[in-house]
Amino acid sequence: MALIHVELATGHAQMRPAGDFDGPVAALRVLLDAIDGPVEPADAPLALVASSVAGVAGPGLARCAAVGLSPLSGGVAETRAEGPYAAGLRAAGVTGVVLHGRAAGPVCVVVEAGQARLDPAGELWGLETGPATDALLARYGAGAAVAVIGPAGEHGVRYASIVTCGDHPLPRLGLGAVLGTKNVKAVVCVGGSTPPVADSDALGRVAADYAAALPGNPLTAWQHGEPGFGVWSAEPGYAPVAGFADTTSRGGVGTAPALERIAACPGCPTDCIKVYAGAALHQEALAMLGPNLGVADPWAVHARCVQLGLDPVSLGGTLAAAGVPAAEVPSVIERIGAGGDPLGEGSARIAPDHAMASKGVELPPFDPRVQPNLGLGYAVAPIGPRYDIIEHDLDFDPAEGLPHSYPEMAGLGVSVPRPRGEIDVVRTAQLLRLWSGLDALGICPYAATPTRPLTLAQVEALVEAVTGERPDVLSLGAERLRLQREVNRRLRISLEADTLPDRFFNEPVATGRYAGAVLDREAFMAAVAELHRELGFI
Repeated sequence: MALIHVELATGHAQMRPAGDFDGPVAALRVLLDAIDGPVEPADAPLALVASSVAGVAGPGLARCAAVGLSPLSGGVAETRAEGPYAAGLRAAGVTGVVLHGRAAGPVCVVVEAGQARLDPAGELWGLETGPATDALLARYGAGAAVAVIGPAGEHGVRYASIVTCGDHPLPRLGLGAVLGTKNVKAVVCVGGSTPPVADSDALGRVAADYAAALPGNPLTAWQHGEPGFGVWSAEPGYAPVAGFADTTSRGGVGTAPALERIAACPGCPTDCIKVYAGAALHQEALAMLGPNLGVADPWAVHARCVQLGLDPVSLGGTLAAAGVPAAEVPSVIERIGAGGDPLGEGSARIAPDHAMASKGVELPPFDPRVQPNLGLGYAVAPIGPRYDIIEHDLDFDPAEGLPHSYPEMAGLGVSVPRPRGEIDVVRTAQLLRLWSGLDALGICPYAATPTRPLTLAQVEALVEAVTGERPDVLSLGAERLRLQREVNRRLRISLEADTLPDRFFNEPVATGRYAGAVLDREAFMAAVAELHRELGFI
């Protein structure tokens, strides 16, 4: 397979061979080739990619990514989605689509049988993501895989998302705004081809082992059951309340509404993502929209985020930084989505003194005071903070950890358990490489090592069964991180940006199980510098 490159100004399309399992690493190399200095995000290539394992029925293989430059940070961006879209790319005869330049007017990029064309999309401009997806399925067939932007992307909201297959956003870093500036309403994949599998028997064995292990793994069993990702009940200081300022209140969101349906990932039996109140729910949205903002019905707010094409994490972080009253949140969101509110610029621009952001990107809903190694991941990640940058500290804590994962960690050369408040640079570096490798391969971390059923050896066997090539996951992950850092270096983004807001160094958690948790600035920044060396950033 290969990436198809589309010149939006002319419609010219060309297939080019990739490499690196055809996923985000290949897209990063394309991005690097196009950059030799600071550039506007819309003037750089934007790629929607799967990998060479996508489109095959197996656990953890249904992941796609968008790769480009972020309107929030000005730096490298990569955001991921589960669901059917990765399989749709493969069925259309490609492993990814790279968009260059800008179209003269609204277009839909259609990929079919290894070719691409531009179809007019003027009548779709202005539609929310649900109606736009429905219209595109009516036009191209019910089996098409649709990635679409909503009004927020059309209006250039800096944290606009791209929504794939109706239920699965590519949420973070504002790549929906990049599509909108390029005048691309949607990227639609049409086709029914099935990717080849190198060893179907080996694939079947890994899949059977995963299915057998799923019920006995506490995390995958929780993900599989109800409400799964659909509820939070958190100790003070674990999740954000009022922009991480209130550490006396619990960060819970109450009881989940009735389950409507499963937003399934093809070939994976875990069924993590479920639809409540009209929107498929991932792990971050409720915490950022509920306790963080004081909103009583975060489910309804989340549904509007999906329809408007807004990232709930950056939205929640921005509204908290601006002090928007809970009663005004619904109307403010509508104005942001319509391009009529400066809050669409993000917290670092509209409320820099109160922004809980790193490199201009709002922090996810897990407090780094309680989990300092996760905080290190937030700080050093070239794309900015993300909650699934590494496995979380609490999973390796003697009191709260997951002992079933300790043998897998030992195989990575890491000593666990360790108290959650201790900085461990060796562990953090190794986990950064590990989950970066999963990202590079398009393997879902919610199915994989170190805490879910797919061990590192099984990940390698799974990829080999599909592609015939056994990956070095850690080396591939390290290369992806180095490429991301090189993009930022060319964009003149300094490593001095790799830090966290002052609140986490100056204000300890006030009450509860995590009372007193606070980051030591000197130790934290020394660990950041050591990670820069470990990861080859300097």
